[in-house]
Amino acid sequence: MARYTDLFSCGKMPAMKRKSEIKSNPEFSEQIGFYVSGMAEVREQLSNAVKDLSNEEISAKFTPTSHSIGQLVLHNAEAEWWWLKCVAAEKDLDKEEATREAFWDILLDEDFASRNYSAEFCINGANEVREKCFEVLKKFNDEDLEKLFSFSGQDGNTYEVSLRWILHHLIDHEAQHKGQILMLKRLIREEKH
Repeated sequence: MARYTDLFSCGKMPAMKRKSEIKSNPEFSEQIGFYVSGMAEVREQLSNAVKDLSNEEISAKFTPTSHSIGQLVLHNAEAEWWWLKCVAAEKDLDKEEATREAFWDILLDEDFASRNYSAEFCINGANEVREKCFEVLKKFNDEDLEKLFSFSGQDGNTYEVSLRWILHHLIDHEAQHKGQILMLKRLIREEKH
């Protein structure tokens, strides 16, 4: 049985820096800055995962009912828009604005492949949406992390979530889709061979 330290030398795990840490992004209050730095770390990992994909690969659906990798990347932007520009900003969803600014309903786009988006386009698009969302987030401070925000779900029920929950959820959401994207990438490339 391999020891944990042996995994680094046998190619099963990437070599890591001896010291890994997340520092608070100084453009935000301290605690919110830690969440923002966590979001940035996951986005960097996502960017690295997709940057070598061709336009065909970014648009490919592994099954007829699955989403493409590009759709999933842009869906992360859509989620940030919803949680920060709508829920945290306490604004109703303007679907026209969200479609124009944040790839709203991108997972429902049956014509995604015909748009011939590149990986770079998808990542840059998600990053541009994030910058707009962060303008809302900069208005909050650490005392607001426990503030509750109400919204109506698609099921008609009203929900309350804290800003802390929203920020944690956004990190978790993108990390889950990153795993899904890595799996799709492997399957798509294995299918080619």
